[in-house]
Amino acid sequence: MDDWRRALGERLVTAEAAVARVRSGDRVRFPLGRVPRTLAAALAARRDELRGVRVVQGATAYPLAWATDTPGWDEQIAYVTDYITPLVRPCLEARRGDFLVTDYAIGSRVEEAGRQGGWAADVFMAEVSQPDADGRVGFGYGPWHAKALLAAAKLSIAEVGEGSFRAQGDASVRLADFDLVVESRAEPFTLPSAYPEPGPERRELADRVGAAVAALVNDGDTIQIGTGTLSALMGRYLTDKRDLGVDSEILVPSAIELVKCGAATGRYKTHHPGVATGSFLVPGADMAFCHDNPRVALFDIEWVNNLPRIAAIANLVAINQAVAIDLTGQVASESMGAVMYTGPGGQLVWTMGALFGRGGRAVHVLPSTARGGSVSRIVAELAPGTVVTVPRTFVDFVVTEYGVANLQGRTQRERALALVDLAHPRFRDELLAEARRRFWP
Repeated sequence: MDDWRRALGERLVTAEAAVARVRSGDRVRFPLGRVPRTLAAALAARRDELRGVRVVQGATAYPLAWATDTPGWDEQIAYVTDYITPLVRPCLEARRGDFLVTDYAIGSRVEEAGRQGGWAADVFMAEVSQPDADGRVGFGYGPWHAKALLAAAKLSIAEVGEGSFRAQGDASVRLADFDLVVESRAEPFTLPSAYPEPGPERRELADRVGAAVAALVNDGDTIQIGTGTLSALMGRYLTDKRDLGVDSEILVPSAIELVKCGAATGRYKTHHPGVATGSFLVPGADMAFCHDNPRVALFDIEWVNNLPRIAAIANLVAINQAVAIDLTGQVASESMGAVMYTGPGGQLVWTMGALFGRGGRAVHVLPSTARGGSVSRIVAELAPGTVVTVPRTFVDFVVTEYGVANLQGRTQRERALALVDLAHPRFRDELLAEARRRFWP
């Protein structure tokens, strides 16, 4: 497309003219992760004119004026998220924002079968890439549910940025599908890596956990790796495997490195053999390698996280991180007590899918302690209000730096004893005493 601006005609407007269409009480949605920064700034400038606007976005990757702990914003432009990042955690902790309880794979279904949900936006705003020769634009490293939100919105606004990153798969739309288009005025912005390189002590822990996880993965398996400072490293310990497949909600940097080094050929994958598939490339992954690469493809999250689809994957190993696990095997990964810390992501559906699939295994990794070793992550019971991310019935393999336990087919007593062995030695006596008090006469 030689002159995409001319082809848009009157639909090419300023950011101020575009956000003037937002009305008090509107639901505004951004795609997961990336923020249309020029549009966001123009919307924030209208603060005093608006009341009751709700902006919904998960995993916000750029500071937003209204997603803070500052009083007042929530009355004018309120923030709602389904996945909390450090940028917006103060907003949620101060109760200035709200948390949307959802499962990504069924998000659009809240407006089906008589339900009255919050899926369809009054206004959908998204940053997109420069249009290609066919007039198509991409949603960058995270299409997630952007295409579905675009289709459902009453009004859609595209902010065309300078970036040209595009992924293979089903991650692009026509620029003409948007009602209004603005040109970005924001300076180029590169997100830092989501997972900084661990220090020596953390690396030693990761090495021990990684060796245990690698022993659970066979040549030809398909792997899913979830978010977490420990779990995201697990691909590093699988580089000597052969013909792995990558089928995952998110594509962490270590998973992309498996594709690059040849360990993940995808030869035996159930869906899209030969291609690493997901819905979001985690910052820190080699974006230049992934750009327009037929070996990496991004798809809508409702396809990626569809439970029946996942359960059809042969020999799936789902690797996810827990924050804490109680002695019955309940996994908490999203809250600390009643305070939401991140979100459930796709951990439950991938854990269940691995268990239901032929030859599958679900693995939860976690350090044995937190807060400099002062707190055990293996606990007698979860703190009051803690959200259970994975029920104990679906928890399979658990790995800490002290070993591996499989909980399937075990009684409460057997589970408790196995988990005590995974705890840090300084907490084992106390945990054992609690286990005996709870599960023995």
